[in-house]
Amino acid sequence: MDKDTLIASMEFSHGRLLAILDTIEKSGQDLKQVLAWRPGPGRAHIAWQAMHCAATHDAYLNVGLLKGSPKDAALVAGFSGGTTPSDDNVPSIGVIRDKLETAYSAFKNFVATQTPQSLEAKALSPGGKERTVGESIILLAWHEAHHQGQIHLTWNLYKAAH
Repeated sequence: MDKDTLIASMEFSHGRLLAILDTIEKSGQDLKQVLAWRPGPGRAHIAWQAMHCAATHDAYLNVGLLKGSPKDAALVAGFSGGTTPSDDNVPSIGVIRDKLETAYSAFKNFVATQTPQSLEAKALSPGGKERTVGESIILLAWHEAHHQGQIHLTWNLYKAAH
């Protein structure tokens, strides 16, 4: 496992997430309505999905890997795993992009400093699950792709419904 391959995987997933946000933004639809739309009762809206990606990067890096506190405590409190998406907390596309960039850049910078030995070190997830640092990085690349897929599906359902 090497940091360059991990960064390439992260960049691919992150690029796809930004691309679906670009598509939504350029669609001509009412962005506030699109970002807040839920595909069903209790399901997350697009804004929550995207902000959840940023919150997870912050929590995994700062709490799990660096054993500290989140850099953006409000982001993590409002959008981390286990939180309930709120109809009253639907950030704008600008806020979403800013939070994604800040959290992703910090995580990518951390990955860029890793050595083959440090990638094999044990680390705890914010939820307490033990993985290697490398496995945690792979998980975050997958996680962002997973939520990009959910955003894409929600976007397609929104278009079909409207």
